[in-house]
Amino acid sequence: MYKGRDFIGKPLVCYESGEKFDKIEDLIFDQNSNQLLGFLVNESKWFSSTQILLLKDVQVIGPDAVITPSKSTIVAAKEIPEIHYVMERNNILNGTRILTVDGHDLGVIVDLYFDEKTGQVEGYEVSGGLFADTYSGRSFVPALQTLKIGRDVAFVPTQTAQLMEEQVGGIRGAMQTVTDKVQETAQGTGDKVQELTEQVVHAVAGFTVEQAQGRRSQQFVRAKEGSIITAPGQIVTELIIEQAKVTGKEKELLEAVGLTTQGAMRDQAGQFMTEAGDRLKSTGENTGETLQSGAKGLWSQIKDSAKEIQEMGTEAIEKKRIQGALGRAVSRVILDQQDNVILNVGELITHQAIASARQAQVLELLLSSVYTDKPNLTLEDMRAPHAGRDAL
Repeated sequence: MYKGRDFIGKPLVCYESGEKFDKIEDLIFDQNSNQLLGFLVNESKWFSSTQILLLKDVQVIGPDAVITPSKSTIVAAKEIPEIHYVMERNNILNGTRILTVDGHDLGVIVDLYFDEKTGQVEGYEVSGGLFADTYSGRSFVPALQTLKIGRDVAFVPTQTAQLMEEQVGGIRGAMQTVTDKVQETAQGTGDKVQELTEQVVHAVAGFTVEQAQGRRSQQFVRAKEGSIITAPGQIVTELIIEQAKVTGKEKELLEAVGLTTQGAMRDQAGQFMTEAGDRLKSTGENTGETLQSGAKGLWSQIKDSAKEIQEMGTEAIEKKRIQGALGRAVSRVILDQQDNVILNVGELITHQAIASARQAQVLELLLSSVYTDKPNLTLEDMRAPHAGRDAL
């Protein structure tokens, strides 16, 4: 998704001629369909002269410009009945206060977020309101359905506020079952402590970036082309986590919710031990001795496993980055500690190059220098310098 205000003032470039020929002045939003229809390019005092660019006519949305196939995609607003109708109604989003239908104030709209392919509005940036960040004063209101815009306020469903509440997802749900079993076991013979420990370790190890689910993002996470994976104030969902995985932004997503890969692991283990401890203490005097013994063994084994779990998460992310880098070119010269060239600009990353970079302690530099743009290559450019060993 993209943020609406990021487009205001952005130049328009014609793909046909390579010429910068205009700039975006405002957004055109339809409240009935909850969609961004296009951009106001040249607003005139007289509606008949106002020019627009429809979203469907945009060829590429880039970080520095919007590219159109030709100048002919800029048309008069009066020629598009749908646009004429929307602009005639003159609904102003900016400055509109959002209330839930049961009266909760979610803040005043200052911007919107939309899907660049469909134009569907995915959420609103608001100032103030029930969930305002204490530092920035802003929050993210998800767009569940169309806004009912009145003279002074816009109404959204009650469940919108529920979705804005930070959830304790992932590990707590997994740990709930285990801590219940700890209590049951402690009331018996305590023979199953080892079995329960293995369940806990397995549950903790199974979460890395998934630990971000249900948490509130504190900053933007963007894909390399500039699209927004998550915005400040937005609650992280399964879809956002999947987008982070596809774009290789798992680490950034964890940082956005206040965690690192290692921090997520520690948070999971610490959260379990706190909850398990509370439950263990509440079982009563009759099972106290057995309980204490079981808890001690369980906690000890979890602590012993913490370092191993952290390393597992870090190694998994590094392995994925390496797999994504192999066979791609580097965008800078990679030198070892003695300034010997491991890879020159444009050379392909190989298993040997990965090993050499690791030995020279410059693997992170190499993995951060992978050329990921789609190159304009001929078939000959893409061939290796010699035939494949297993080729026909």
